Amino acid sequence: MAAVPAAIALAMVVYPLAFNIWQSLHVERLSKNDGQFAGLQSYSQLLQFGGLLDTFRTTLLWTVGCLVLQSLIGFIAAVVLDGMSRAASIIRALLLVPWVMPGVAVSAVWSTIYDPISGLLNSVLGSLHLPTHDWLGDPKTALASLVLVNVWKGFPFWMLMLAAGLKSIPQEVHEAAALDGAGYLKRVRFVIVPMLRPVWVLTTLLAFIWTFNYFDLAYVMTNGGPNGATTILAFDIYQSSFVFNRFDQGSALSVLTFLTMSIAIAVYFRASRRLGGGAS
Repeated sequence: MAAVPAAIALAMVVYPLAFNIWQSLHVERLSKNDGQFAGLQSYSQLLQFGGLLDTFRTTLLWTVGCLVLQSLIGFIAAVVLDGMSRAASIIRALLLVPWVMPGVAVSAVWSTIYDPISGLLNSVLGSLHLPTHDWLGDPKTALASLVLVNVWKGFPFWMLMLAAGLKSIPQEVHEAAALDGAGYLKRVRFVIVPMLRPVWVLTTLLAFIWTFNYFDLAYVMTNGGPNGATTILAFDIYQSSFVFNRFDQGSALSVLTFLTMSIAIAVYFRASRRLGGGAS
């Protein structure tokens, strides 16, 4: 009986993947030529006309920028709260609010903050006699503005994961380092960071998968613009399929995304086995 749920789960994964691959190799554009075999035409058109390399570049900038800042802020928050006693649980609960908010709600809040006319950010800058800016309307600042929003939303996940890792470090290790004359910053650098490496690696890989496929902010806040400055891969799939009705091209992008995620997942499981073996 256990084989039945396994077979259903496998079919739910294999069929959509196989259908995407099939569709990427055929013409599917709501035209009279739909269903005709086209080979790798969709993939070659993505390279020639679809701006695939630019989309991948934007997606990687988005992903790496989010992960670096989220991990840094999450680590600082985890370390600071770990040194507190009574107020730590209350502050931690408050910091979790952005993480549990739906992406659409976060987009609505920050779109209001970034509003070039009446937004809070420009109002604060104006009151300080600093230059204001159309943060989402300028191709030079739009992607960085989205990264900032996602960092605000995502760093609590890092904080939780790293805080759990901090709790697993034996107190005797801290005491031994203190007896050896190591100050707080040296303990952070030579004790805490190395011992958090397993948690850090796995959290990075999980966050990479989620961030690489994130869609909400680019769709609601900028619609991929201006001038494609925030067109990440997930948004490009949506736009190709449901705006331009190029389902073959959208499927090709989905296949490329699947291959990228497969590499990330393989790295994740390999790291899990290595870290698990090291722990044993």
